[in-house]
Amino acid sequence: MRKKFTPLAFILATVVAPCNAQTESALDSMQHLQEVTISTTRIPELKSNAAATVTIIDNKQIEAMSKIAPDMSHLLGLLTPGMALSSNTTSSRAQSLRGRSALILIDGIPQSTPLRSTDRDIRTIDVSAIDHIEIVKGSTALYGNGAIGGLINIITKKNTTNRAIAGQTTLAGSTYNFFRQGKGQGYRINQQLYGKAGQFDYLISGTFGRTGSSVDGDGQFISPRYGLGDTYTTNTLVKLGYALSTKSRIELMYNFYRSLQDTKLIPSAGKYLQRPAIGVIGSRDPQAVDEGTRYNHNAYLKFTSRDIFKHTDLEADIYGSSLYTIFDFRKANPAQPRWEETSGQSAVKDRKFGFRTQFTSHLTLSENAFAHLVYGYDYLFDKTAQPLVDGRLWMPWLRSNNHAPFVQMKATLWQWFNVKLGGRYDFINVSVPDYDVLRNKLSDPQVHVQGGSLHYNNLSFNVGLSYNKIREFQPFVAFSQGFSIFDLGRTLRAAKADVLSKISTEPVKTNNYEIGAYSQIGDWLQLNGSFFYTYSKLGSDLKIENGFWVVNRTPQKVYGIELSADAKILDNLKAGANLSWFEGKLKSASGEWDTYMSNISIPAAKLGMYVNYSPIKNTYLQLQYIHTGKRNRFTPNATGAYNEGEGIVNRINLLNFMAGMKPKAWDFSLAVSNLLNYTYYTPSSMLMARNAEYAHADGRNITLTATFKY
Repeated sequence: MRKKFTPLAFILATVVAPCNAQTESALDSMQHLQEVTISTTRIPELKSNAAATVTIIDNKQIEAMSKIAPDMSHLLGLLTPGMALSSNTTSSRAQSLRGRSALILIDGIPQSTPLRSTDRDIRTIDVSAIDHIEIVKGSTALYGNGAIGGLINIITKKNTTNRAIAGQTTLAGSTYNFFRQGKGQGYRINQQLYGKAGQFDYLISGTFGRTGSSVDGDGQFISPRYGLGDTYTTNTLVKLGYALSTKSRIELMYNFYRSLQDTKLIPSAGKYLQRPAIGVIGSRDPQAVDEGTRYNHNAYLKFTSRDIFKHTDLEADIYGSSLYTIFDFRKANPAQPRWEETSGQSAVKDRKFGFRTQFTSHLTLSENAFAHLVYGYDYLFDKTAQPLVDGRLWMPWLRSNNHAPFVQMKATLWQWFNVKLGGRYDFINVSVPDYDVLRNKLSDPQVHVQGGSLHYNNLSFNVGLSYNKIREFQPFVAFSQGFSIFDLGRTLRAAKADVLSKISTEPVKTNNYEIGAYSQIGDWLQLNGSFFYTYSKLGSDLKIENGFWVVNRTPQKVYGIELSADAKILDNLKAGANLSWFEGKLKSASGEWDTYMSNISIPAAKLGMYVNYSPIKNTYLQLQYIHTGKRNRFTPNATGAYNEGEGIVNRINLLNFMAGMKPKAWDFSLAVSNLLNYTYYTPSSMLMARNAEYAHADGRNITLTATFKY
C-alpha cells in the first residue's frame, strides 16, 4: 500500500550544520550567511564575485548528512539544486547537473571517465574523507573535457590544529524501522588522527562500513540490482604536508575507496506501473562476482609557492588515479542476446596520470583597479577499457593524451565591478587499436574495426561580469563554453563500420548563458537566484536502440531557474529553502524544437526546505523536507509501453529528521531518514520504465551515531 504524505511542508528542511550552544549557534549561523571563498574557479574568490551559480556544501552539512544518509549520491541529490535525487543504486546516470553531465573531481583529480562512462563517478569516495564540496553550475572548460553541465570538486579533509596529535572516533549503527531483524542493520566506524609538529602536518582517516539489506516502507526487501544494500565500504585518506618556508609548501595526498555488494538476496523483477522489483533470498549464479567498485586510488603531490617571483604565485602538482568498477551479472537471454549469446559481467578499468602548472600574478593597474591573471598548462593521460570479468573485451583499451594551455583573468574596477575573461585550448588525441566488435548474436556478421587516431582541438571561452557595490543586490551575467568527447567507448563498442573514420565520434560542445544575483540583507538573510540557457549543436542525451543505450546527437537546449534563501531568524533558529526547475528540448528534422529531452537528463522540479534549531545549550534539531514534482512528457510507443528513459515520474515528498547533543568532547545523535516511512518509487526507477529496475526507495531508516573528539 502506498502511504499518504501528511502535509508538513511549511516547517521543513534540507540538512545544515549542527549547532552547539545557543551562542555558538548564533556564531555558526552568522558565519554560514557570510561570504564563502571558492577555489574551483582556479582563482580563489568570493562566491558572490564568481559570476556563476555556485553551491557550497560545507563540512558541517557533510557531517550532518553522513548521519542521515552516508552516501555521496544521496548527499548531492538532497543538497544540490539542479541535480536529481539519488537513484538509490550505485548508478548516477540520471543525476545530471542542469540536464548535462558534470565533471567530478577529487582535489582537482578527474573521476569522470569520458572514454567510457561508468555512471559511478559520484560514488568514488566516502563522505568521511570530505571537508567540503564546491559545485560550479553551467558549462565550463576550466578543467577541460567533460564539464558540459558544470564542475563538482570534492575537497578532502586536512589538518586544522596546531597540536601534535588530535583525532576523533565515530561509531554508528542503523536499522530499517526495525523491519527484517538480522538483515536490515548496518554500521560505520571512522577513525581520524591529525596534527602538526614543527613544519610537518598530517591527517589520516580510515572508514569501514556495512549497510544492511535495503527495506522499503512496506517492510519488503528492495531489489539488490545495482543496490546500495548489503554493501561493504572501505576508505583510507592520508594527507601529509611540509612547509619548506613561510611561502612554500609541499603536500602529498592519497585516497583509497572500495564499495562492493555481498548479499544473500537475488532480484525478482517487478511490473512497471503495477508492482515493485524486490529482493528474495536465493543463490546467485556461480559465474557472478561481487559488483561495485573494487578499487579507486587517487594521489597527488603538490608544490605551492607565494611570490615565486614578483607578485606571482605558483601551484604545480602531479596526480594519478586507478579505477576498477564492476557492473551487474547478466544471464544469457535469447530474447535479447549480448556478448555472443553468453552470460557475463562487464567492468570498466581506467588509469589516469597528469600534471598541472598554474601561475597567478597579482597586478595593480591603478588606485581603483587591480587584477589577478592565472595562466598555465595542463596535461592528462587517460587509458580506459571495458572488459568482461572473463577477460573478453567489450570495448578495447583507448588511450588519450590531452594538452591544454589556459589563461584566466579577473579584474576589479572601483572595488565593486568585476570582469572575468578566460580561454583554454585543448589538444586531445585518442588512440584506438584495431579490434573486433563483440557481437550480440553468433549469427551477426563479425565487424573488424581498423583503428587509428581521433584528434580533437577545441578552444573554449568564458566571460563574466558582476557588480557588488550594493550588498542587497549583486547581479552577474556570464557566458561560458564546455565540451566533451561524451562516452566515446559506448559508440565504438557497437560500431557497424569497419573504419574508424566512418564512425560518428564528434564531441559535444555547449554554450551556456546565465544571469543572476546574490543578495545579502543584514546578517540574517541571504538570497540567490539565476536563469540559465544552454545550447549544443550535437546532443548528449541517451536513447535506447535495440535494447542498448546510444548517444542521441540531435541538437539540444536546456533552460531553467534556481532560487534559494537562507535566514537566521533567531540566534538559535535558522531556516531556508531552494527551488530548481529546468526543461530540455531536442530539435527535430523539421527544424522545430518539438521534442522533449529524456527524463534521464531532465528531472522534475525540486523544492528543498529546512529548519535548524538549538532549543537548549549543547543540543540541536534539524528537519528537512524535499519535494520533487511530476514530469510526464512522453506517450507510450506502438506496443503500448514507454521507451526507457521516458516513463512517468510522479511526485515525491520526503522528511528527514535529526536530533543530537554535544556534552563536552562527545556528539550523540539520532537521525531518521524518510521520517514518515513513505513508500515511493525512486525517480530513476520510474523514468527507466524497466520491470527489473522498477524499485521502491528506502523506508524509514534510524541511525544512532556517537563521536568522540580528543
